[in-house]
Amino acid sequence: MATIDGSKKTWRLHRSSGRSTVARFTVTHPQDVAENDTFLWTLTDIMTLLLIFFVLLYSNAVQQSPIPPASVETANAETQIEAIDKDVSGASGLMPEQTKVVAVVQEEIVPAATENPPDSDAPQSQMSVGKVSAAANGKLLADLENSFSEDFYVRWEDRQPVIVLGERITFNQGEATLLADAQDALKRVAGSIARIDGCQVMVTGHTDDRPIRTHAFPSNWELSAARAASVAKALMASGVAPERMMIQGKAAFKPLVANTSEQNRRTNRRVEIALLTKS
Repeated sequence: MATIDGSKKTWRLHRSSGRSTVARFTVTHPQDVAENDTFLWTLTDIMTLLLIFFVLLYSNAVQQSPIPPASVETANAETQIEAIDKDVSGASGLMPEQTKVVAVVQEEIVPAATENPPDSDAPQSQMSVGKVSAAANGKLLADLENSFSEDFYVRWEDRQPVIVLGERITFNQGEATLLADAQDALKRVAGSIARIDGCQVMVTGHTDDRPIRTHAFPSNWELSAARAASVAKALMASGVAPERMMIQGKAAFKPLVANTSEQNRRTNRRVEIALLTKS
């Protein structure tokens, strides 16, 4: 006879004879094996998921890490150097006459770069140049103060005196031949400039905004430049060294007053003389 113990799944065999033999063996229930395997698989899955999670975190942190400050500074420096190289290459197209001028009294002109770079004594050099310029301008004004009139006067620009010759005493309208009154005034100016050393003379011609179109002067550019050249020639004829002279024509692009009336246009038609310190 065989009986089964349900808790341990123990099988017992009995014989009905006088001697009975009992054989026992135990069988593990399949449900117990399944429970143990489930626990092991769950633990393995958790460890694998954690490993994947940390790997993903690490890779994401590496991708989003910022550039070190040294690398940023290096990149900025390289960008600035490239910009400077472009500026220098563009500046190489300047004419030699443009690089000769050190300082110009006109507001819109940017001083050109000099061939010699500034040294450590630059502030002292600028101070001495300013004193020389002030002394030269003072001597010039002292010599001419009794000759000034409505059409022959001085205006100040950037703390520099600029001698102004109006059109009424210099030229007929639309022409570039000096009148007799201008010749006399320029002789006095030339006599004062000739006694001043260490400066150059800039002569600038200006017109009003009305266009001109003649055979001699196709535009106000030619007219203003020709008038400046006529004044410069008169100064040189009166004793100013030619190597000290510079001329330029501004046409109608630097008026003293708005070109809204005939009186204002007459004011804007002028020739200006300024002293520039040498480099």
